[in-house]
Amino acid sequence: MSLERLDSSYALEQIRTLRRRLEELTRQYASGEPFAQWTPAVDVLDEEQQYRILVDLPGVKPEDLELREEGDTLTLAGIRHAPFHGTYPRQERPMGYFRRTLTLPGPIRAGESEASFKGGVLEIIAHKA
Repeated sequence: MSLERLDSSYALEQIRTLRRRLEELTRQYASGEPFAQWTPAVDVLDEEQQYRILVDLPGVKPEDLELREEGDTLTLAGIRHAPFHGTYPRQERPMGYFRRTLTLPGPIRAGESEASFKGGVLEIIAHKA
């Protein structure tokens, strides 16, 4: 039996890939959503009169997003399309549908949320009720 020496850069890359996938699964599980093809990372800031929600959505087009407000809940859904057609020997950026439902610490005023999208980050301002 012969032993092969593993390339350390290959092993480190495999560990990084596994870590990214575990982080993605953790976000999906914590969101309480049915498992989607991917789950964007979200920050919620509680400011005096509003909640500021930041969502990482690089590569997603604004027209491919949907936002719904209800009580103390925001639901964000959309799709990220592959930017190029062809065969991907390596693909680490997830594509496809996503959905996040966020329960905020308190109710918001329906129909008054504001959203802006720049640099791949969706910023939502939800005014407190």
